[in-house]
Formats: sequence, C-alpha cells, structure tokens
Amino acid sequence: MHKTDFLPATFVEPLLEYLQARQIDDRALETELQQVLQSSHVCARQFCDLLERLHRHDPVSALGVRLGRAAQPRHFGVVGYMLSSCSTLGQALPRYQRYHALLQQGLHSRAWLGQGVLHMRWSQAVANTPLALEFSLAVFVSLYQSLIGRAQAPLHAGLPFARPADSDVYQVLLGCPVQFGCAEIELNLPAHLLAMPIASKDPYLLKLLEQQAQALLSQQPEHMDADSEAFFVRVQEQVVESMKNGDASAEAVAAALGYSLRSFYRQLQQAGYSYRSVLAQTRHTLARQYLRDPNLTQSDAALLLGYAEQSSFIRAFRSWTGITPGEYRQRHLQQRGGSSPAQAS
Repeated sequence: MHKTDFLPATFVEPLLEYLQARQIDDRALETELQQVLQSSHVCARQFCDLLERLHRHDPVSALGVRLGRAAQPRHFGVVGYMLSSCSTLGQALPRYQRYHALLQQGLHSRAWLGQGVLHMRWSQAVANTPLALEFSLAVFVSLYQSLIGRAQAPLHAGLPFARPADSDVYQVLLGCPVQFGCAEIELNLPAHLLAMPIASKDPYLLKLLEQQAQALLSQQPEHMDADSEAFFVRVQEQVVESMKNGDASAEAVAAALGYSLRSFYRQLQQAGYSYRSVLAQTRHTLARQYLRDPNLTQSDAALLLGYAEQSSFIRAFRSWTGITPGEYRQRHLQQRGGSSPAQAS
C-alpha cells in the first residue's frame, strides 16, 4: 500500500474558488491553496487536510461532492486533455483506466459492461477520507459530463463510508440514488453513453498526448519505495511540461515542484537517479515516438523535446542510438514499408 501519494495540484483550484466565493476568512488556508497551485502536484495527505480545514469553516453536507462537481477536464492535466481529444466517451474511458496512475498512484479501478450498464469501481490507498472519497466520485461525474457536453446523471453511485444523517443531499447533487457503506467507490452509467461524441475531439492531438502518457507510464520504476516512486513520477511529468515551455533545466523543474535545487538533487539521489539521466531517458523515449509520427517534422520533434537548436537534438539523439534522427526515421519507414514521413527541416 502506498504510504504517500500525489494528486494533480489543479484539483485544489475548486477549493480555492469555493473559499473565495464563500468569503471564508482564513488567510493561512488561502495562502497554502495558492502555493499548492504553483506546483504540479499536491500530496494526497495534504489534500485531505485541506478538505478538512475547509469543511471546518463551512460544515455543509456533502462538501466533497460540491467541490468535485466544479471540476473540469483541464484539472486532470495531460490525462484530461487526452480524454478531451477522443472522439467518443467509449474511446475516452478505457484511456482513463489505462493512464489514471498518472493522476494518482494509489488509485485502483476496474470496469465492466453488463445488461446495458457500465459498472465502475475504484479505491484510493491514501486519499481515503470521506471528503476525499466523495470528491473523487464527484470529479469523475463532472469529467464524463463535461466530455459529452450534457448533464446525463449516473444510474447509481456508492461510497465506502457510513450513511450520513443528511444523505438525501448526495442524491440531489449527483442526480441518482447513492448507496453508503460500500466496499469501494461505485458508479454505474447507461452503456449508451459510450457512443456519445466529444465535441473537442482531435485525433492528431490525441495521438501525441497518448504518446507522452505512455512514455511516462513505461518509465515508472519497478523496484522503489512508495515515497521515491511518487517523487519520480512527479519529476517525469514536470519534465514533459517544462520541455513544452522551452526550459527543461534542473533549476526550472525543481522550482516548479517547489524544491530548492540542492533538495531536488538529494531527493533524486535517494531514488537512485540523477536529473541528467531522467531528462535523457524521457527525451529519448519521446524522441523515438515523435520520429515515428509521419505528421511531425524533425524540427517539430526537437521543439517538443525542449531543444532550441535542431543541431543539439541531433547530437543528443546520436549519443542515445548511434544514428541521427533522420537515419532513425528512414529505418523505421523501411521497416514499415509505408508512405514517406514528413520531411526533416
């Protein structure tokens, strides 16, 4: 079981907006929420604590559900953008299952179809307080409804904690019967929703985002304690984000994660990595995927990997593989026997 876990820091945004909208006077809490939003992830235990502190100020029923219903796909980071690029909900949900470890390592889920119903069940190893569990249920409901562009209610929802005195509020907020005392979080959806189109579909962007998500998953270490593993995943994700911004230096990544450079290096060393190796490994994995994409030029690949100069990309790629990017692309083309890729430029 994970002793430590992390969630996207963007999930804190609904908390901050709620605190400000309700005019709750707690400057320390507001400052902490704002500080969390400056980083890419928030510790699951810290997130649970933030929910509890907000609830003490405003002890309304089903606060976690209320907060979760304000979530949008963008709060799910690269996974949310990838799902928004899918053509249908049926195309999006299997990808959510495949890549949810990028959102929360300690989340375990399963789904199956039966008699016209999509059954979903999941549990959270660390973010498992009642407020966090109901937030998790509500953000997923908000996610699928945002993707299809309509407030289609679930058929059934279930939560793994005792029935509260004001349980009727949950049914009102979620739009369906809610069962309590379940073994896991439960959600049942009409199977016909899987055919619902997603208006923001973008097949090319979907392919690109899925390549990045797959690269992050494939690099997750097999033998590492939970704390180090969570830190390693956060570093990987921030490296990809920093490459898009054109500055993938250790200083930029450390600052984005809220670490001093010395502390950042020490954490990496404890996990058995150096920053140079993490950056090179991530770039190498993504480079090969980008070069196999006929819609991307060699210059596009270099820019996506954070290289200001294409010559730097060529030198780095040759050091990884012994050949140039152009030679790698040509070999891949010959192996596939397909059409010509985009011309290098």
